Amino acid sequence: MRKLITIFLLFLFFVRCSENEEPQPPSRRPGPEKIPPVLQKSALGKQGSAPAATEPLIRKKVHPERKHKTIASAVGPIAETPARRLSDTALIRTMILLNKQDLEIDFREPWNRQFILAPGKNSEFPSMIVLSHDRSLKINFDNDIFDNTDRYYTNGIRFDFISPFLKQFPLSWCLVPYWGKATNYYGLSIGQNMYTPYTTKTGGIHYGDRPYAAYLFVGSFKISNDPLKRFRQTSEIDLGVIGPSSFGDFIQKSFHNSVPTNNEPLGWEYQIQDDLLLDYLMSFEKGIITMKNIEFDLNAKGVLGTLYTNLSGGFRFQAGLFYPYFATPGYSRRSQNKDRGYSDFQCFVFVTSDGKLVGYDATLEGGLFNRSSIYTLKPSEISLLTYQGTVGISFSWEGVRIDLEQYLLSPEFHHGAWHKWVHIGLIFGI
Repeated sequence: MRKLITIFLLFLFFVRCSENEEPQPPSRRPGPEKIPPVLQKSALGKQGSAPAATEPLIRKKVHPERKHKTIASAVGPIAETPARRLSDTALIRTMILLNKQDLEIDFREPWNRQFILAPGKNSEFPSMIVLSHDRSLKINFDNDIFDNTDRYYTNGIRFDFISPFLKQFPLSWCLVPYWGKATNYYGLSIGQNMYTPYTTKTGGIHYGDRPYAAYLFVGSFKISNDPLKRFRQTSEIDLGVIGPSSFGDFIQKSFHNSVPTNNEPLGWEYQIQDDLLLDYLMSFEKGIITMKNIEFDLNAKGVLGTLYTNLSGGFRFQAGLFYPYFATPGYSRRSQNKDRGYSDFQCFVFVTSDGKLVGYDATLEGGLFNRSSIYTLKPSEISLLTYQGTVGISFSWEGVRIDLEQYLLSPEFHHGAWHKWVHIGLIFGI
């Protein structure tokens, strides 16, 4: 497909440059003009004599009606200027270079369409947003069992699959475009989270404590990496369900019943009831300090939807041997490392710190539309501000990466306790 697009654009370019043009009648030709030496030489025959009078020398007049037959006429008449032709030439050079690098222009982006269809104003074609052909699978697993607890956010699992094909996923049409030079990664996610009170060994309703809750979702996301500006934009839309239909109670009871030393959790019959999950997420990350073995980045995030509504911001610091944070989606295959001059091995430690302003949390307050849940917390019982910090270590080798991360979260509701859990992430380049 990339080669066909390249050939098509080359064809259109040469059609524009070589369209049929009619010479002026001899009687209407302007007076003698000074011909540059280079063109004089090309215009003379083998014996050095001028060609016949009926053969056009240099200037050709384009009939006004024929301008509308060019590809550029789709957006209005475009003047044939040296700047425009240089712009087209730069476009073709860019297309050939991207094709050699196994990349293609992402025509989903308005930025790309704007410069391809609009008249050229610069001598060089502007930077493009390209579509990465990288494919990867990431498995994220969260559980507090490693911290010897079983409460609050007790388990979470999420699968992220990145592939250029996922640009065609229906939800991806709702993702936010990027304006600037970047590489786009389209992905699909599937995840499930589970929440319980402080203890699951006592039945009944635990008033003043967190209610049982679970949700299941499928999401479409896009990551735009801009290494030049050291900037990353991520947008994601999630669709799913919160409540018994997410099978949170079934998963936790099955796990506890399979371990002889565990008791079956009591109280899932009072969980948050079924409701729609529809969330839109945006995040922005900006590199502040970038050195060979140290990076410091700021971030801002926002979620709006029926599950969560909140704003957060903080920083990320990492030190060690690593790929540039804004040059890859977190991994790099051996073939890419050789081309980019990266090491096949990376190992670094990282620290994150974020503050969150909470607007709505359906896992505490119940669904936005279904208010039939037996027990929920009131909005006045929810913590307006929360803090979350992590510390972790990451290893990767030839496209395989593992992250081990310890989370710490401040109380999410009045009279609640601090909570901690461990995150394990595995990334495979495929």
